Amino acid sequence: MPRARLTKSIIDALPTPSRELVYWDETLPGFGVKVTPAGRKVFIVLYRTGGAGSALRKYTIGPHGRVTLHLARGEAHKVLSARREGRDPAAEKGEARRRLSSDRVEDVVKLFVQQHASKRRSGREIERLLRRDMVERWGARSIHSITKRDVVACLGEVVDRGAPIGANKLLRVMRTLFNWCIGKALLERSPCDGIPAPSRVISRDRVLSDAELAQVLMAARQLGGAYGGIVELLALTAQRREEVARMGWDEIDLEARTWTLPAGRTKNGRPHLVHLTDPAAALIRRMPRLGHYVFTPSGAAPFNNFSKAKRELDGLAGIVGWRLHDLRRTAVSGMARLGIAPHVADKILNHTSGTISGVAAVYQRHEFMAERRDALERWGQHVAELLAAQPSSTARLSGRLEPVPGEMR
Repeated sequence: MPRARLTKSIIDALPTPSRELVYWDETLPGFGVKVTPAGRKVFIVLYRTGGAGSALRKYTIGPHGRVTLHLARGEAHKVLSARREGRDPAAEKGEARRRLSSDRVEDVVKLFVQQHASKRRSGREIERLLRRDMVERWGARSIHSITKRDVVACLGEVVDRGAPIGANKLLRVMRTLFNWCIGKALLERSPCDGIPAPSRVISRDRVLSDAELAQVLMAARQLGGAYGGIVELLALTAQRREEVARMGWDEIDLEARTWTLPAGRTKNGRPHLVHLTDPAAALIRRMPRLGHYVFTPSGAAPFNNFSKAKRELDGLAGIVGWRLHDLRRTAVSGMARLGIAPHVADKILNHTSGTISGVAAVYQRHEFMAERRDALERWGQHVAELLAAQPSSTARLSGRLEPVPGEMR
C-alpha cells in the first residue's frame, strides 16, 4: 500500500485507480485515505482488535471534502486512543447506528405503558398523553434521536394550542418515561434534563361557600343519574373524583356502612377506608345495579363524560369558576369550621403526610377510625341542614330521602 505525508493538496491530486486503493499517512500509523474507482476519497482508520495477529478493524471517518483533513486526523487520534484503552470504536459506532434505527418511540411507549404506567391509577391518562403528543409526533423515530430541542418544541406546541397546564403534565409524563428508559439501559441520559415547567402553576384555593355548595348539590340532584350521584358523594366523602367515579359494588359494605378503596385505586398506593354516613349510604342504595360500577350509565364502564356534564351542572347551579376537586377542599374546610382536628381530616383525605410529620409521623400509626366516622357524620349533618334550608324540600339530603324525579336518568 502506498504511503505519503497526507496534505490537502496531495489528496486532491490523487489519481482515480482501477481498483480500490488506500494511501496511508506517514505521520499517523493506521490513518489513511481510501480512493475508489468512482473517484471517492474517504478517510479511514485501521487497527487491530487485540494484540499482534488479531483481526483488523476498519473505522470509516467520512468523505474528503465533507470532512476536512484536520478534522479527520483529530478523529483518527480519538479512535486510536480509544483502542489503546481497550475499546473497539468501530463496534461502538455500529452499535450506535443500530440503536438509532431501532427502539422506535411507538414501541418504547407501548412497553412503558405495559410495564409501568398500567400499574398506576392514572395509567390511562398517561397513555393518552404519550400517544397524542409523542407517538403521533415521533412514533417512527428512534427514542435515541429525541433531543432536548425536540421536547421543548413539543411542549411549546401544547402551550400554543391553549393548554399550558397540559404542557406541564406532559413534561412530567415525558420525564418519567425517559427516566424509565435510563433504568432499562435504553438511554444514558434524559432529553428532559434541565427543562423547566412550561407554565407557572398557580395554587388553587377555591372553596365553595355554604350557599354555593347547596346550589351545586341541588343542581346535582336535579341532574340525577351517575354524574349527579358522583357530585353528591364527592361533597359528602371528600374523596377524589376518579376514586368515586370508579367505585365498585364489591368495595361497598352497606351494612357496616364502609367503602374500602384497594391500594391499586388510591393516589398513594395505600388501601383506604371511608365511613359512609346515612346520606352517603342512602345515595348509593338509590343507584341502580347495572354492572360492576356504582356510577355507570350503561353498566359496561364507569361514568367518564365529565366535561359535558359539568357544563350542564354549572348551568343548573348558576355557579362557575370551580371544579369538582374543589368539593374535596370545601368539605375539609367545612370540617375545620365544625372543629374537626386537622390530623383527622388528613386521614379522611388519605394523605400520607400532613399535620403530623417528622419523627412523630414515623411512630404515629393510629388511624383515628372513630374520629373519622364522627367527622364525616358531623359534616354530613351540616350538608343535610344546608339542603333542608333550601326552598325545595325534595332536595333534603338524609337517609330517609326518596329519589327526586329524573334521578335514575
